[in-house]
Amino acid sequence: MSPPVEEGRRQGSVKTEPEDDPLITLKVLDQEGRRAFHTMRMSDKVQGVMDAYYKKAAGEVTYGSGTFMFDGSVRLRGCNTPAELDLNDGDEIEFFPVMIGGGWVAIGA
Repeated sequence: MSPPVEEGRRQGSVKTEPEDDPLITLKVLDQEGRRAFHTMRMSDKVQGVMDAYYKKAAGEVTYGSGTFMFDGSVRLRGCNTPAELDLNDGDEIEFFPVMIGGGWVAIGA
C-alpha cells in the first residue's frame, strides 16, 4: 500500500520557476581577474551577488572596501534588485576597490 498523497500535490511533480520572476546568473569581475558567479531571482536583492564576490575574494578583499558598477555608470546598492537595475541573465558587474589618494605634492614648496 502506498502512502497517501497530500491533496493538491502530485507525486513526482517538478517545481518550475515562475515566468514573471525568472532565475538569472550574474558575474562579478574585478581588476585582478577574480570572478564570482551568483544565480538569483529578478526580485532578489543584489546584495546576494555582492556577498558571493566577497566570499570568493576572502582574504584578498575586505568586505565593503569597494564599489560595484554595471555598464560603467550604474552603481549597485545592495537594496536594489536586478529587475530595478534592468540586469539580464549573464550580465557582468565590475568591482572597483576604493582608491585613497590621487593628490599631488608640490616639489620644493
